[in-house]
Amino acid sequence: MQKTKFRKFIESLIGIINPFISDSWSKRSIILFSLLFGFYFTNSLLSFLLDKSINTIFLAIIILLIMELSIHSSLLSNSSKFSIFVISINNFRIGSTYALILEAFKLGS
Repeated sequence: MQKTKFRKFIESLIGIINPFISDSWSKRSIILFSLLFGFYFTNSLLSFLLDKSINTIFLAIIILLIMELSIHSSLLSNSSKFSIFVISINNFRIGSTYALILEAFKLGS
């Protein structure tokens, strides 16, 4: 086949999706569990702390700082292949970010 732009796009898409499909079920379940747990943990923490008399701006800043620290800790690891621990921390961070943004949209700010 010719190397068209669409063909290159499909090959790159297959290259991205293939590792997720070919992994073991335990690795995929840990990745999904960490994503959902990050969403649940941050959503419940924000719901609990919004009822208290805590300034929500500082709360959001603290959560974002914790997320940035997790990003930098994963970048400091020299391994070329990511371990399951680093991937689960990143997925926890993604779920947490989603919960924080969703809460901001619910509050209208």
